[in-house]
Amino acid sequence: MSASLKPYIETLIEGNRHLTSDETEAAFSAILSGADPVQVSSLLTLLRARNETSEEIAGMVRAMNKACNPVNIPNTTLLDIVGTGGDGADTINISTASVVLAAACGCIVAKAGNRSVSSACGSADVLESLGVKVDLSPSQVEKCVEKCGVAFMFAPVNHPAMKHVAPIRKALGVRTCFNILGPMTNAAGAQRAVIGVFHEDLMPLMAGALKQVGRIDHALVIHGVGLDEISPLGPATIIEIKNVAQEGQPKVYEEKSFAFDPLDVGIPRCKIEDLKGGSPTENAEEFRKVLLGGVESNAKRDSIILNAGVGCYVYDIVETISDGCKLARDVLNSGKATDKLIEWIEASNSVAALA
Repeated sequence: MSASLKPYIETLIEGNRHLTSDETEAAFSAILSGADPVQVSSLLTLLRARNETSEEIAGMVRAMNKACNPVNIPNTTLLDIVGTGGDGADTINISTASVVLAAACGCIVAKAGNRSVSSACGSADVLESLGVKVDLSPSQVEKCVEKCGVAFMFAPVNHPAMKHVAPIRKALGVRTCFNILGPMTNAAGAQRAVIGVFHEDLMPLMAGALKQVGRIDHALVIHGVGLDEISPLGPATIIEIKNVAQEGQPKVYEEKSFAFDPLDVGIPRCKIEDLKGGSPTENAEEFRKVLLGGVESNAKRDSIILNAGVGCYVYDIVETISDGCKLARDVLNSGKATDKLIEWIEASNSVAALA
């Protein structure tokens, strides 16, 4: 039987303080072990009502990291480009296509994701439709990265303890902290990340939690115009965190906030309709199209270039976001992104066949 959540519920009801990071970690470890569903729903609701702090979110992330089935890829710098979802826009799978382009640019990618929760087509849905094997075990993910430099980590495989929470979240029917934890709990411990959020208010909360957990070396937390990613719709608001300590020393983060306008890298405005997706089959077809070589330019290709460009920037293979977008465009036009997608499909199927 899991530990009772009653002490934490009492603290939040009293209202004199928030939970500490350690308290939240203990509470969420109990939740992920199958705590009483009524107590879980009560705690999640109280946390939301009191506005979760960075300290609380950090404790939740640590609990999820401890409960996960990890992917071990030592001595390798890894990138994830991932969003919280929840923007309700039903666009094509921008961040998922972006990791293919980023991998073609030279980044090594461990992409975390799941089936659709709030949209018509999630990252796992579109990749499966394309022929990528999505439900690889941790050791198979490791082999896939070794073979082609990119792999997908399917949330139910890496975070099986979430099965205790899923029915409670569904019954509650309102946003809880679990809506934002996924992008911060990469099972491979990716040190470089581009994390999109659906609401600007969440940006400092998530950046603060990432710094406290201390696994990240360089990350951008991004809110676009109504989307959880950069797009040609308009300027994006960005918080950048970067570890500036010497290797082997405790992490010391520099943080800065800035706006980034795609117009500054020659990408014109678009309308939300220009980015719309559909079913997994429809999105898979759009996915293939946006990765094709050639100099055609449209809003969907521009969105992939922007997000892969910032991925290249946090991966430190370029000095600026502008340079990252130029590299991403050149690689996209060359056809190497399509080659990388084919390579990924083949690699994921070959490692799955060895099971």
